[in-house]
Amino acid sequence: MEKNHQKENPLLKHLNETKIRYISIIASLLLFTLLHCGDSGYGKNKSESNDLYSVFLLSLLGTTETNLPEPTMNTVNITVGDTKYTKALGVCRGTLNVSDNIMIPGNDFTLPSFFLHKVDFTATNVSITPLGPTFIFNIDMPGGGGYDPVSSCEAKVIENSATIYDIQVKNCAVDKIAGAVTPATNTISFRARCTKGL
Repeated sequence: MEKNHQKENPLLKHLNETKIRYISIIASLLLFTLLHCGDSGYGKNKSESNDLYSVFLLSLLGTTETNLPEPTMNTVNITVGDTKYTKALGVCRGTLNVSDNIMIPGNDFTLPSFFLHKVDFTATNVSITPLGPTFIFNIDMPGGGGYDPVSSCEAKVIENSATIYDIQVKNCAVDKIAGAVTPATNTISFRARCTKGL
């Protein structure tokens, strides 16, 4: 029974965060409507209405999503469940050619590993996937086995300049690729920042 609970936990966590966002938006819209449709009206008691309107705007600003901490150049910060790792990146290419990857160096055999294959630097709406066609993600874990996304997970390109590529994924539901991994399902967040052409 506990095993099934672990399998559902990453997905439920993601669904709960989505529900909270939607409820916050709906509550904010209701407050906005109440401010403008009350008996006293906006113009009749301008001072109180301005105060309430200011509180409403501040609450909206407070719900903006924050980015993960910026990693050092040519590194990736990874969170698997509650465990945090920092790995050096050895490849940062996104031209959809042979080595179109953001990944650890080929001579880095320490775990966890980090692989983001078939990267396309020209893409603006990005999702990481288990199978592609682009942005195929997988990670091998120290205890054995590895993870890839259950389906696709939304990614955010934070910077895409002439020389720097910075991408993050938050709370992606993952499951085992092959071989035993504990737990069999999990969540992964990462932010990778690298010099293009590395």
